[in-house]
Amino acid sequence: MQMITNLSKYLLLAALSCLSLMTWNSIKPADASQPFTSLNGYYSPARVDSVWHNLSTEFKLDHKAQSVQVQAEIRKLLSNHKNFNKIMRDATPYIYFIYQQTQAYGLPAEIALIPFIESEFNPNDHSNKGALGLWQLMPATARGLGVNVKPSYDGRKNIIASTDAALTYFKDLSVLFKGNWYLAIAAYNSGEGRVLSAKRRLGSDDFFKMSLPRETQLYLPKLLAVAEIVAHPKKYGITLPAVNNEPFFTKVEMTKPVTLANVAEKAGINIKTLRRLNPDVKPGTKTLPKKNGSHTLLVPVTKAASVNV
Repeated sequence: MQMITNLSKYLLLAALSCLSLMTWNSIKPADASQPFTSLNGYYSPARVDSVWHNLSTEFKLDHKAQSVQVQAEIRKLLSNHKNFNKIMRDATPYIYFIYQQTQAYGLPAEIALIPFIESEFNPNDHSNKGALGLWQLMPATARGLGVNVKPSYDGRKNIIASTDAALTYFKDLSVLFKGNWYLAIAAYNSGEGRVLSAKRRLGSDDFFKMSLPRETQLYLPKLLAVAEIVAHPKKYGITLPAVNNEPFFTKVEMTKPVTLANVAEKAGINIKTLRRLNPDVKPGTKTLPKKNGSHTLLVPVTKAASVNV
């Protein structure tokens, strides 16, 4: 009886081993050449082929994650997961381009998250102070940085022009504040004069001890909080929208006046997507060729070949 029992155990163990081997062989490693897998439009924080992962690897700032100020902002962001996720989804068409531009300008990747704070990645956002666009540029600031701002056309809504202007401004601020990015970021919000004055009064360049407007006191900690969550989404119970680490849009030269509706219909592009990429083009109006006989539109990379007008 004991021999039969032992034999039964051995047979059972052998069967389980075979089953485990079959299951293991059926599991194939992820193919890194394929787009990352997602669940309901969200990616696993462990995947390394997402723009969010690549963005976070280029973070340069100390996020002061244990400070009272940053902890308070993290709690605010996590208290409304729905709104946080919406903003990150709204970043989808722009975030790869902005991230790549921060690297081209030699800026910390955290700067790519400034539109989260400024406009919630809404290029049509308009403040009661007159700021406009993803980067909430004021008219005078935008003009000084070469952006075309006129009653008939406002380049602050143009994704490329406004991004180049904002990053140029950040580059200038980093020089002015001798590489102190905390002060440069604060100055983007409240103006360099106000930050320089606060620095002189304090006799130090410690942002967290400066007497600055309440909005500016919260501005930097909120940016650091967003960056901290993007860097460690799993830690904070956040899933980030699935955004491949590749261009979402490209430029297409239009050789004759067209409306966005015309382009959307002929190329099979969702009109809402086209408007989000070209918020500087008023709905229903025709784009006007420049002096060189062309006008640039931004279209999804996957549809560029279909735009033949």
